[in-house]
Amino acid sequence: MSSLIGIDWGTTTFRAYLYDQSSTYVDRISSAAGIMQELHPDFENILYDQIGSWLTRYPSIPIIASGMITSRQGWVETPYLACPASLENLGKILTAFRLHDGRDIHFVAGVSQQHPTANIMRGEETQMAGLASRKPTLAVLPGTHSKWIWMADECISRFTTFITGELFTALTERTILGRLITDQKDPTSFRLGVEEGYYSSSRTGGILSQLFGARAKPILGLMQPDAVYDYISGLLLGTEVKEAVELGVEAQIRPLVCGSSALVTRYQKALQICGFKVSVAEQDSASTGLYRIAVEAGLLAR
Repeated sequence: MSSLIGIDWGTTTFRAYLYDQSSTYVDRISSAAGIMQELHPDFENILYDQIGSWLTRYPSIPIIASGMITSRQGWVETPYLACPASLENLGKILTAFRLHDGRDIHFVAGVSQQHPTANIMRGEETQMAGLASRKPTLAVLPGTHSKWIWMADECISRFTTFITGELFTALTERTILGRLITDQKDPTSFRLGVEEGYYSSSRTGGILSQLFGARAKPILGLMQPDAVYDYISGLLLGTEVKEAVELGVEAQIRPLVCGSSALVTRYQKALQICGFKVSVAEQDSASTGLYRIAVEAGLLAR
């Protein structure tokens, strides 16, 4: 018997989970129906387009949703829970919204911090709720905006955001650096980029000057065009790891990396090149997190 519908609704993707009487989902739907796919989206219609059959078949089970759907650009803007943010407190401040058929959908809050730097997240807090049982000291969640999240006693204590993914897309698709890119991959150049980004100094220059090397090197015959894509990727990831270290990530810490398999592989390699030992978590941590928050909120029996 199904007990809950959980929705991880992001900028570019829509993922829904139908759970049994535990945190195990028995059905899953994934599509590209993210919040930015339409200029003026009717989110309730999109919801029914995606999971209408579940809603008809299970008219009384609760629905919980998290991700960018709860942002100012989404359906229902929820408040931010300030760090330190616990799983218990996330369950206490769900925002309910009544659908046209009379049932409620419950939206998860985001998490914010003001010190040492201003920062916000939406969706990653749910992933962390799913990872909390593993008791990570530091979790790394790659993505458009990657998050480095510190945990203590199942609470998000602080976090840092890097716009590495968005910057990579912009550089490779919308600037002159991308004009030389081919479809080929070059692991050697990825390592070179990571090392140059991580070990950069005042002599070699920072990321803004290093990036132009992705154009200059092929033109001067110092790099094949096939290497540009992986070189830029490595350079950005090496810089991200370097900045994380400058913000207090120590070499003995073993980061827990969670995300899509392709991104996890890249981050795992980059961290290892920079001297870190790495643990890897399952991609669907958000599904476990949605269920755990629903339990804390009293939507389900414990």
